[in-house]
Amino acid sequence: MDFILNESHQNALNLLVKAAAYSADCPNGFLVGGTETNWNLLASYGEQPPLLFDDSTEKWLKLSLTNRQPTIINDALGQTLPVYFHQLRSLGHQFVVGIAIWCEEEKIIGVLFVSSPLPQQRLSTAQAYALQTHAALIGQVLQLQAGLFLPKQKPLMERLRLLESVVVNAKDAILITEAEPIDEPGPRIVYCNPAFLSTTGYTLSEVIGQTPRILQCDDTSRATLDLIRKALSSWQPIEVELINTRRDGSKFWVELSIVPVANEKGWFTHWVSVQRDISERKKSEYLAIQALADREEKVALESRLEERKRIEEALSYAAYHDELTSLYNRAYLMALLADVFNNNGHKQIPAATVLFLDLDRFKFVNDSLGHQAGDILLEVVSRRLENCIREDDVLARVGGDEFAILLADENQSPLAVELAQRIVSQLSLPVDIDGHNIFTSCSIGIVTADVTHTSPEDLLRDADIAMYVAKKQGRGRWALFDVSMREAAIDALVMQNALKQAVANNEFSVVYQPIYSLLTDEICGAEALVRWLHPVLGQVSPDRFITVAEDIGVIHELGSWVMQEGCAELQRWKAEFPELELHLNVNVSGVELNRPGYANQIKDILAQTGIDAHDLQVEITESVFLHQPDATARVLESIRELGVRIALDDFGTGYSALGYIDRYPTDAIKIDQSFVSRMMTYHRSDAIVRSILSLGRALNVDIIAEGVETLPQLQRLREMECPFVQGYLLSRPVSAEKIMTLLQSQTTKSTPIS
Repeated sequence: MDFILNESHQNALNLLVKAAAYSADCPNGFLVGGTETNWNLLASYGEQPPLLFDDSTEKWLKLSLTNRQPTIINDALGQTLPVYFHQLRSLGHQFVVGIAIWCEEEKIIGVLFVSSPLPQQRLSTAQAYALQTHAALIGQVLQLQAGLFLPKQKPLMERLRLLESVVVNAKDAILITEAEPIDEPGPRIVYCNPAFLSTTGYTLSEVIGQTPRILQCDDTSRATLDLIRKALSSWQPIEVELINTRRDGSKFWVELSIVPVANEKGWFTHWVSVQRDISERKKSEYLAIQALADREEKVALESRLEERKRIEEALSYAAYHDELTSLYNRAYLMALLADVFNNNGHKQIPAATVLFLDLDRFKFVNDSLGHQAGDILLEVVSRRLENCIREDDVLARVGGDEFAILLADENQSPLAVELAQRIVSQLSLPVDIDGHNIFTSCSIGIVTADVTHTSPEDLLRDADIAMYVAKKQGRGRWALFDVSMREAAIDALVMQNALKQAVANNEFSVVYQPIYSLLTDEICGAEALVRWLHPVLGQVSPDRFITVAEDIGVIHELGSWVMQEGCAELQRWKAEFPELELHLNVNVSGVELNRPGYANQIKDILAQTGIDAHDLQVEITESVFLHQPDATARVLESIRELGVRIALDDFGTGYSALGYIDRYPTDAIKIDQSFVSRMMTYHRSDAIVRSILSLGRALNVDIIAEGVETLPQLQRLREMECPFVQGYLLSRPVSAEKIMTLLQSQTTKSTPIS
């Protein structure tokens, strides 16, 4: 038989070898064959195999591959492998499968090999059938080249006939479908073998032309079906287990393997789907699992009482201990305090003193170094606190970074103060976390039970109040509770509730303090200031309610409303006096800046009111840069990109002012009124004001002097060539209508401010 291949047949063989390797999920494939005792390499795909192929290897293959099934070629064949296959292994072909190519005369005329570098690879049932099919197609091409026979049917029908010839007598249930479509309705069934009809109960006429979806039911795993669809969409072989249903509705488990089969042109023309009923195996697995569970239950039953005791002890420990630090928790402390109050006997005052501790700036450690670093810090702090207390004292972690110490005896106040001082000293020492020296401190509130305390909650509440008083004094402080602190806390709570109600009742208003240009002696803008008139408390100072508004989150709604009102008024003024160049200053807190989307909020207000962005100036203080300065800088930059100007308020009274001007975008500086009031008396203050003005001119930054209250102050600023001023001398904050009147007066006369 002559195997000198023409180009078309060579291409067909190469494509069939590639398709065979692909269906077996192997990266390599090659075909050997030819005239007897003269076999050589006829086609290949992937890594090139050894070319030397002697007649002893040919004879070995003809003796070994006689059952027409794919055979894994390794030592398990029970024979010594030819040198050729040892060469394959040395080249990385660890898994090699061979299947004989037969001719019409029932002779082996070649062998198709597929190989992989993975030694433990296996073939699914469908992959084995696919290799048989590709071997049959390759045999057909070889015989066509030799001129032994010509196909009597159309190519597609001939391929289908070859597929059928492979699977017709198989014991597994086999479907052959068209290659496409993958999407609904799915590939149509063109053939099913008798085993499939026997397994499912369908007749041939009920199956042909349908899709494999007729086997699905509600219990068929959607996730498994999605895996199948994904594999088919990329022409990948797949093997899964799933539940199918028979014609009568009964359900059964199958091991399903699917592979694509290509023709001699390399096109995938069909899917071969092999379904093996594994219901009995699944049932056995279930019974085995159930039996194992029963045995485990029996073993567990023997130790259940002991385990229950251990669990109860563990639950008891967990109920009263903190998981991270192993200290007592809040529940234990409250239970212990309850005993102190309940077992007080004839005494009216419980013998208890509590120290309530809160770590200063603990959130900063979490945000900058991560929660793991925060946990390490809490553990170190816990151990240091343990070293500070006496054996009878009770230390508990009662919150995230909050601790409490109970001194359960009389006359403990002096000892509590000593303990607080010792704790402050211990916690001032650095903590090494991943090479970083972390310096922490705590604020401590101390309370001793008296006649006003009737419950543990009362005692902890007052300790908490004292702790917040200490925190307001600075880091690493302690404070002894007194009744005035409780009254102040109640006042703060009243203020919070009143503030929330004020927002709902629209009790706020906006007034405007004019800003004058000393160059023209005219109003060039105004600063919008919020005012609150409470029906009972009367006029509430912004110094009292702004901080509270920030604490409870009302500042966002309030600040947005003030800016909206101010911009709307500015638009009215500009419409009435188009010849005047006016701008509006609005104070913005760091809390507002750090809220996501703040720049977009300003953009919306500008769009709604119609004012030019350059006519709006946002006033900030240096304190906005204390926390998350980089994030704050990005927000300010996005605001400036809108065209809105940035002014630095209270300049010189905060932190590192010159550094902030250098690092962050600034269009204007407001000289704090403390410098303006002192410059007439103190040479140093005068020099500072002159320096700020000189700095503004050098940086091309506008300078506004605040708090001008006397004529000499105004004259001095004029001599210094300060460009802009505001203060009570010129005008107190007034209503929008009054601003309109001032502007009207300004346009009718030009009297200089003096």
